Amino acid sequence: MLRRIVPLVAALPLLAACASFDALDQGLATLKGQNRDVAIARLGFPDEQREIAGKDVYIWQRGGMWYSPGGYYGGCSDRYGGIRSMSCVGFAPSIVDAHCTVRVIADKSGTIVDADRSGDPQTCEYYARRLQMGVPIGVAPPGKQ
Repeated sequence: MLRRIVPLVAALPLLAACASFDALDQGLATLKGQNRDVAIARLGFPDEQREIAGKDVYIWQRGGMWYSPGGYYGGCSDRYGGIRSMSCVGFAPSIVDAHCTVRVIADKSGTIVDADRSGDPQTCEYYARRLQMGVPIGVAPPGKQ
């Protein structure tokens, strides 16, 4: 029984990552055909705006990079009279890079023609939640009526 449960528990983070990307992709799909103001109302003001090939590209970015001190790993034995040798233990520091970028592309009339995302699923979950809680489709944001 335990052999069946352990692989399922190990797979949970991967399933959660897929779920947040699925939710984000579904939310971004609802933006297509809408006015750019709907994306701004749902996601907040973009971090960047560019013009590429005659279209406006709105970019939202989240995340960061930090140092993770790691910890000890490896297998030591007590074969030397109960005294552990430090040579059998390693230390694995790492740099954690967790970013999420959401891009919304609109034509010059302000209609969203495409949207995509890239990055870490856990960091992108923030935007997925924002889109799920967002302004209903077809409703103008306050002050735009």
